[in-house]
Amino acid sequence: MSDNPVTRFDLLSSSESGLSYVREKRGGTMRVLTEAELADFNDPPPCPQCAEQFGCEHFNCAGEPMLAEEEVEMVAPPEWLAFARACGISRQDLDRLKLIEEHEGEYRVAAGADMRTQELALLLNEER
Repeated sequence: MSDNPVTRFDLLSSSESGLSYVREKRGGTMRVLTEAELADFNDPPPCPQCAEQFGCEHFNCAGEPMLAEEEVEMVAPPEWLAFARACGISRQDLDRLKLIEEHEGEYRVAAGADMRTQELALLLNEER
């Protein structure tokens, strides 16, 4: 991998007034962004491989690395293996899956669960 991180935009030009003219690498949409708006696209930092910001095949929305297929086979509990293969999981997701219960054919999370646990429950319900 190069020293330059993958970015979501190609910088076309910048003005003295602080505006940046950019083109999205995916889709080619051109935008005019202020410095603050441009900074927002780095919080959270984008994936260093594909520049997605809120979950991709490399990292989940919590910023945790997703397990490779062979790792999934080794660590995923048998009851979650099909789901883990289809949707991907991180090591931390293994603990989150313990907080998810099936109730009347629907998966639900325990009170106080984090956003990623809630996302896992939604994904599980979509897989049904």
